[in-house]
Amino acid sequence: MGQPIFAMKKLIPSFLTLALLAVVSFTGCKKNESPAGDAQKTADVSAASSTATSAPVSKTASVSAEKTSFQEVTSQLDPGGNLYLYLSTEQLLKNVSSKVSGLRQLFGAIPQMQSDDQEKLGKGLDIVTNLLKNSGIEEVSGFGLSSIAREPGFYHSKALLHHFKGKGSGFLWTMFGQKPHALDGLSLLTTNTALAMFSDFDVPLLWSVVQKQVSQSGFPQAEELLNKLPESFEKATGLKWEQVLASLGGEFGFALTLDDAKKVSIPLPGTEPLEIPAPALMLVAKVKDDTIFNRIDKALKSTGQQVFSVDKPDLKMRTMPLPIPLPIQLGPTVAMSDGYLFIATTEVIVQEALAVKSGKTPGLKSTEEFQHLAKDVPTQGNHFSFLSQRFGETMKQIQRQALSMTTAAPDASKQWLQTFLSSGPAAVSYGVGANTDEGWLTVANGNQHPAKMLMVAAAVPVGMLSAIAIPNFVKARQTSQRTACANNLRQIDAAKKQWAVENNKAATDTPSQEELLPFLGNRMFPACPGGGSYTINAVSTPAECSLPAHSTGAQ
Repeated sequence: MGQPIFAMKKLIPSFLTLALLAVVSFTGCKKNESPAGDAQKTADVSAASSTATSAPVSKTASVSAEKTSFQEVTSQLDPGGNLYLYLSTEQLLKNVSSKVSGLRQLFGAIPQMQSDDQEKLGKGLDIVTNLLKNSGIEEVSGFGLSSIAREPGFYHSKALLHHFKGKGSGFLWTMFGQKPHALDGLSLLTTNTALAMFSDFDVPLLWSVVQKQVSQSGFPQAEELLNKLPESFEKATGLKWEQVLASLGGEFGFALTLDDAKKVSIPLPGTEPLEIPAPALMLVAKVKDDTIFNRIDKALKSTGQQVFSVDKPDLKMRTMPLPIPLPIQLGPTVAMSDGYLFIATTEVIVQEALAVKSGKTPGLKSTEEFQHLAKDVPTQGNHFSFLSQRFGETMKQIQRQALSMTTAAPDASKQWLQTFLSSGPAAVSYGVGANTDEGWLTVANGNQHPAKMLMVAAAVPVGMLSAIAIPNFVKARQTSQRTACANNLRQIDAAKKQWAVENNKAATDTPSQEELLPFLGNRMFPACPGGGSYTINAVSTPAECSLPAHSTGAQ
């Protein structure tokens, strides 16, 4: 479905979605009547929102007694596909800040709560209440998700976090971009890009929100600490905090490339070397001036190490070669060009990105894979993410190799993980998120079936936790048994020595269990917790357990 889960996580502001879910779980679910309005009383709407049955379809839909955004949300989704979901949140999130503030009385009634604790709790609730009021989460009126197969194995997905027109004034609606624009970051991506993500992000707005909330919190310690942050930043970096904030252009991103023409051999212990396409990473930030670049340039030169410099009218670049031998090409690079600041693992990826931007070489947008994924995806937005099949295949290769080296995990767990890693093709997707006049709309294409994505989202955490927890539990249990057995053996040896002293026995004499009972604390012969059997041996020879791993030295 174009990886709706991936698109949701990466393109819709993630903590806005998490906050929505948290509030839903807090307020509880209210069962609505079938949502409908005057425009929903037609047979077409009834057919689009109902499942196929043999019974006749009613031409009149039920009317909800509560206001919903059903018509507004579903009008932007694709019915008739593999997934279609609508959730009304208007009643759930209405005045949620007041509901949270109302918890003050509930918590205040907790028995034996100290007055200081009540005061701190009240201040904490004040912060949460103010954040909710200013965030815009109370303006969320609904959520919709759809996915439809445009061709076999290729899914077109949409996700909408909705507010009514004229709303959306909270900082969570504006911090990640206000108006859709051309996706300039795409013009920096080369043909061998394997993973990329670019997003608007208003750092000065975030700082102003934090300042406001802390100043209203009533926590003088927090306010004092926040006020010291700019000073600490200046001491650590040599830059003025406000100057750095003013220099940021409000867009950030990263790109990972994998060069199939250059293979990198990574030596691994006890197995064949792992060969993967040569990776390179580039971090990108849109800037208004060269404040940050100049400071990094000064810091590099102050190290006394060799730095290669490029100073052209359209490019400033500094590269520090590393003298140590590495399996991958690595030369930390910082560059400034055409309003972008680049920090990269090598100067090559920066030069290639600029060549694409200037039109000298073809970029990602010219590849067949991208053009297929970009079909009917908006060309303007505030966020985009791209996942190439090359990345998925490389990650599977690395994971399989790492799993084959794991000896601690049981065979069943390793087999499950091997099956999971080899099931289906590597994921590919491309999605764009935009801040529209009715909320955040994400449109994506990909090769993952929606049902599979939902099942994986539910099953993978359980399977991975089992694969990790079960071996660790077994190991902890075995360690505990070895420790208990070692203590038992020490008790037997101590009882043997005491038996020999009191009965004038030689070091070569061997007592029976019955003879040792008077010298054991509870007058009972100990038993191995792992099911082993004990051999007492002579006084001069340590007692032994039939289990090889159990001995007095085992811990």
